[in-house]
Amino acid sequence: MTDEPSGDRRAVGDWQGLGDLVALATERLTAPVEGIHDAIADRWFGIAGPGAASGRKAYGALTATMYQSVRFTGSVLGAALGFGAAMAGSLNRTRPLWRSTLGSGIQSTANAVWGDELERRNSNLSIELSLRDTDGDPIRTDPTALALAFPEPTPRLVVLLHGLGETERCFQGRVEDDGITAGMSEILAADSFTPLLVRYNTGRHVSDNGAALSSLLEETVRSWPVGVEEIGFVGNSMGGLLARSTLYAGLAADHHWTGLVEHVVTLGSPHLGAPLEKGANLIAWALGFAPESRPLREFINQRSAGIKDLRFGAIREDDWRGEDPDALLVDTVGEPSRLGRAEQHFIAGVVTTEPTHPIGVLLGDLVVRVGSGIGRGRRRIEATDIRIVGRRRHFDLLHDPIVQKQVRDWLGVETGVRRG
Repeated sequence: MTDEPSGDRRAVGDWQGLGDLVALATERLTAPVEGIHDAIADRWFGIAGPGAASGRKAYGALTATMYQSVRFTGSVLGAALGFGAAMAGSLNRTRPLWRSTLGSGIQSTANAVWGDELERRNSNLSIELSLRDTDGDPIRTDPTALALAFPEPTPRLVVLLHGLGETERCFQGRVEDDGITAGMSEILAADSFTPLLVRYNTGRHVSDNGAALSSLLEETVRSWPVGVEEIGFVGNSMGGLLARSTLYAGLAADHHWTGLVEHVVTLGSPHLGAPLEKGANLIAWALGFAPESRPLREFINQRSAGIKDLRFGAIREDDWRGEDPDALLVDTVGEPSRLGRAEQHFIAGVVTTEPTHPIGVLLGDLVVRVGSGIGRGRRRIEATDIRIVGRRRHFDLLHDPIVQKQVRDWLGVETGVRRG
């Protein structure tokens, strides 16, 4: 493993990444405005007849120059931020951007929306999948680094995987009106587990992240300070898909760590797809009928591969390779297969008090419907246990005491033995 960059170098990279974001956002936001402008101009000049052709050409050249200047300004500003960061870094005057909760939240949101493009551009803004400490700093997977990061290692590991646009901080405690509530990582750490906090680029394909995480876990288990006896996963929202994808990838690669996995627990995960992504797909398709709205279709379709994977719960490369990612509601996800010897446990939330109420079944937790959260629908994902919790919205699940207790029970926190 290569050494992690120093604090100064990371700070320079943060500001260069901000420059990349400015340039990319300018490019992506300018395109639909220009396209709509051109389409409206085409319609009105078309009404004027063939005699207006020369006027249309001159007008088009003028507006093209105007929008190109906007894109150029964004690129120059982005480059200036990068250059200024490099100069300030040489004088040790650069402050990090993404270390704070707010900064990491901005970075993770940008990765959720355009993370695949940021990776293609090799941007410093792109998040590299890695273990993180409680301060959000990356942890190397060599024996020395792991021993320093985990001074009291246990043989029981639990991998905590956040959702779309989030970071590993979601598993830590948070301030509520009635005080500070414990996070999942603190609770499990007190129960003989060593939590492994993972941060990843949620705009990449889930399967790409799964393959990368499988390799990371192979290195981690090999270098762990004590012998690993058991591994569990807790995945929140998209993190549940990543947990299953990682185990699929590890089994395909014959990685040693897969034989140690006892439990996979998911919280509000869209195993069969998310209505919001299906809605975005439908809206983009509808916008393609009129020339004036087609630029908006192109803009919406530029959302990341990771978001599009949520349409039907794609977790393997075969689920999307060679398929049109913008085809209207075409489910290309294959039938699920077993995840080795691991037991799967699914929790879903509903906004109604009674979990079986028709409105609750329809709306789910306002992000994921019940059938998708428990893997029951057009496809059926075999689970050892399912639980539907009433009066819970999507973002309530992770810090809910009832959900936390259920996760502890399923993981077998008291004795370390497997539980049904």
